[in-house]
Amino acid sequence: MHKQIKILVAAAVGAIASTLVNSVSAAAVTPNSAPQGLVNAIALFDSAASKRDLAAVMKFFPEDFTHGDGLTKKKLQESLEVLWQRYKDIQYQTEIIKVEPKGDTYRVETKTQIKGVQGQGESKFQLIANINSVQVYQNKGETWQIVRQEILSEKSSLTSGAKPPTVELRLPEIIGIGRQFALDAIVTEPLGASLLLGGVVEEKVNPTNYIKEATIDLEALKSGGIFKIGQAPYSEGDRWISVVLVRENGISINSQRLRVSKNIVGGQYTPLPETGSIRIRVPSEPKKQTNLL
Repeated sequence: MHKQIKILVAAAVGAIASTLVNSVSAAAVTPNSAPQGLVNAIALFDSAASKRDLAAVMKFFPEDFTHGDGLTKKKLQESLEVLWQRYKDIQYQTEIIKVEPKGDTYRVETKTQIKGVQGQGESKFQLIANINSVQVYQNKGETWQIVRQEILSEKSSLTSGAKPPTVELRLPEIIGIGRQFALDAIVTEPLGASLLLGGVVEEKVNPTNYIKEATIDLEALKSGGIFKIGQAPYSEGDRWISVVLVRENGISINSQRLRVSKNIVGGQYTPLPETGSIRIRVPSEPKKQTNLL
């Protein structure tokens, strides 16, 4: 049984949002090494983004801005316009984890949670994203600008309906090139007589794939989730992996960034910690190349 739907890949939303906004919550701990001017700039950035003031936000990025995903300032602006058209109700809360001065720049590690709402009625989706990232800020007189950004880790979910499936996604955050890995997406509540449909979307992280709709074929599942063995490509580069689970009264789209690195050696087949009755199936030896789709 197949059912084709179009989705907005949640990971892409989270990635762009983390690049754009770094708000400081009232409870956030500001390291002693953070200059007050930098802290103030981050708060001003948040204020401008919350108002969707595109001109004010783009002043925080120099023309030579670079991003680990290949974004340029122009591409960032284009993505922002699309993002704000879709998520008119969106909030950010960021904690500054660490600040390291490096010459005339500061390396700032942050942890950001993003909540947003897209659409209304039966087409309403709620977004929750959690992103750890590193920004390099430079003090340019009266202004601070973000000259570079790297995403360290990223998880997000989109849910819709009266009772979307509650999903536990088990997936490594980083893997070596060409290595196999287990993907387990477990529905944590009993399904009863409910029919569960599911599918997986895997995309390369690059500017072209930011903020896009993906078409996915859903299949009827015989168990309470999706359990697959995937294989990383034989070249470095991050992937967005999204799991879609649908039942008659709700939809859940859970996404995570998978970092693929040639510098990771050993431990590729070690299972993730077991938190339930479903065992993660990881082969002891690599087999022929497969993919998730």
